[in-house]
Amino acid sequence: MAHTLYIVATPIGNMEDITYRAVRTLKEVPLVLAEDTRHTRILFDHFGISTPMEAYHDFNKEAVTPKYVSYLKEQGDIALVSDAGTPGIADPAFNLVRECVREGIDVRAVPGPCAMVTALVSSGMPTDHFAFQYFSPKKSAQRIHLLEKLKDEEATQIFYASPHNVDKFVAEIQTVFGDIKVALMRELTKKFEEHLIGTPAEILAHFKSHPPKGEFVLIFNPKDKSGL
Repeated sequence: MAHTLYIVATPIGNMEDITYRAVRTLKEVPLVLAEDTRHTRILFDHFGISTPMEAYHDFNKEAVTPKYVSYLKEQGDIALVSDAGTPGIADPAFNLVRECVREGIDVRAVPGPCAMVTALVSSGMPTDHFAFQYFSPKKSAQRIHLLEKLKDEEATQIFYASPHNVDKFVAEIQTVFGDIKVALMRELTKKFEEHLIGTPAEILAHFKSHPPKGEFVLIFNPKDKSGL
């Protein structure tokens, strides 16, 4: 009988944001797959976890997925973690999960932190219908093209944003949507967590005296101008 692949959510910043079940699972399985073993080692040391670890990331996922499918069929359970948050949200975990489902291997999620959900529920944006867009395109013309396509969308839109171009993206949102409400959540659960909620113009004015630093979650709803 095949064993179980556990998808284990880990903190996105604050080490206290991990469940008892997650720690127990990471201690009990015979093998943990980590996006970056050096990064996950910090988590392991903090919680006294000594389970063997191997790397599973974007650069090796195609080559090693069959190996771990065989391991699950023949040897034992595996827990998979990403660098932070819930694995499978725009990271290589999807590849292993998909193959396990295809092969009839049991996949169980051990729920916990997720940056986009953490940002969404504290943004004040509509939460009944939303879409996760991952990172915005790197080129301005591509970003504007994407925003134009979203003009008629009623779902709240969620992006991960880099400090290198988040100000440009906010300016492009202003160009396409005007005085729409935008929420920017920075360094969630970490020491310098910051919530910026307002019009694009207000956020851009803030950036003039506070240049963007850290990782952002950017949220807006094309049809919602409440609170403005």
